[in-house]
Amino acid sequence: MKQFLVVFLIGFLAVEAFAQQSVDVGLFGGAGAYFGDMTKIDFQKSVNPAYGGFVRYNFNPRYALRFNVINGTIGAKDGEFQSVPWSFNKNVLDISLQFEFNYLKYIVGEKESPFSSYLFAGIGMQTYNYELKTSDLAAIVHPTIPFGIGFKVNLSKRLGIGIEGGLRKSFSDKLDNLDDPLSYTNSDGVLIKYTDQMHNNDWTAYMGVHLVYKLIYGNKEWELSTPRNHILDWGIWNKTRKQ
Repeated sequence: MKQFLVVFLIGFLAVEAFAQQSVDVGLFGGAGAYFGDMTKIDFQKSVNPAYGGFVRYNFNPRYALRFNVINGTIGAKDGEFQSVPWSFNKNVLDISLQFEFNYLKYIVGEKESPFSSYLFAGIGMQTYNYELKTSDLAAIVHPTIPFGIGFKVNLSKRLGIGIEGGLRKSFSDKLDNLDDPLSYTNSDGVLIKYTDQMHNNDWTAYMGVHLVYKLIYGNKEWELSTPRNHILDWGIWNKTRKQ
C-alpha cells in the first residue's frame, strides 16, 4: 500500500508540473488474473481484487498521456504444470505510462462530447517477489507492454466513469515461480533454454471500473466541432489557431 501511494504521488506531481491544458485524476477498482505456463487452473478462485489510480494529461479531445498504477494480488489456484500440482499467490505492483486514443472526441464534463470508446498502449514495469527457494525470496522488477480497450462516459461537469480491460505482456518468466520450467542440461553440459526476456508465457490481465475527476480545466480554447478545412486534425484544432 505504501509503495502504491508513493509511486502514484510521484506520477501525479510530475504530470501536474507540466500540465498546461487539461488534467484528470482517477481511481480504479477491479480484478487481476494470470495467464502463463500453468494449466487446469481454477479460474474462479484465481481472480483477485485489484485497485489503482491514474493521472491523465489530455493533449486534446482525442489524445492523452496517462500515468497509471495498479496494485493487487495475482495468483493461480489448483493448477498444474506438466501434471505436477502447482499454485502461487503474490502481490504485484504494476506501473505504466500509456498513450490513450479516443475513438470519438471526449472531454470530461463537456455536453458536446459525453462518451467515447478508447484504446490504450504504452510501456510499463511490474515488481513482485520471486520464490528462489522455499524460504528465499528475491524482489523482481521487469518491463511490460500494457495495452487494452475501454469505454468512458460523463456523469457531471467534473466527473466521469468508465470500464476498461487490458493485458500486460511480461518480459520475465518468474511471475508464477516457474522460470523457464522446460529448460534442461544436455549430456554435453550445455543448458538448453526455452524462454527468455523476449519469449515467455507470463501475462497479466486487469479489468475494472474507474471514476474520473476533472482536476484542471485547460480545454477552454478547444473546438469540439472541427472546422471543415481542418477535418483531419482529429481534435487538435483550437480557437487560438484561427487565422
